[in-house]
Amino acid sequence: MGRIVENLNIETVLAPASVSATTDTTSGYVDASGAEEVAFIVSTAPLGAGKTLTVTLMGANDSEGDGAAAIGDAVTFTDAVGTEPQAAVVSYRVDPQKARYLAVKFQHNAAAAVICSAAAASKSRYRPAQNPWVVLM
Repeated sequence: MGRIVENLNIETVLAPASVSATTDTTSGYVDASGAEEVAFIVSTAPLGAGKTLTVTLMGANDSEGDGAAAIGDAVTFTDAVGTEPQAAVVSYRVDPQKARYLAVKFQHNAAAAVICSAAAASKSRYRPAQNPWVVLM
């Protein structure tokens, strides 16, 4: 059994940046082919008590996100305290029949712009090694 970092592919899909309130922001797209599951972690500075972060998983057929569409419903996270950084996690079990490239679109309603970033973690689909042996009967 390997360490967690040996079992996951982790990449930054949105470098830390100031994001204005009520502005839709979309991360970079990751190639989900060969992945069993992909999780996105959206991190923000404190939003303020009762303020929200809405996250939508997006799927597209190319890495630029052309023709992207929402996969499922948006999920809303609420900052209950208001003074602590926030992390919102959305996970998706990859369906090979659907979009190959995934991203997250998010929006917050804080009183001012806050620093936000996003990362994607994926777990590869288990594929047994090919067996060079052939059974003849």
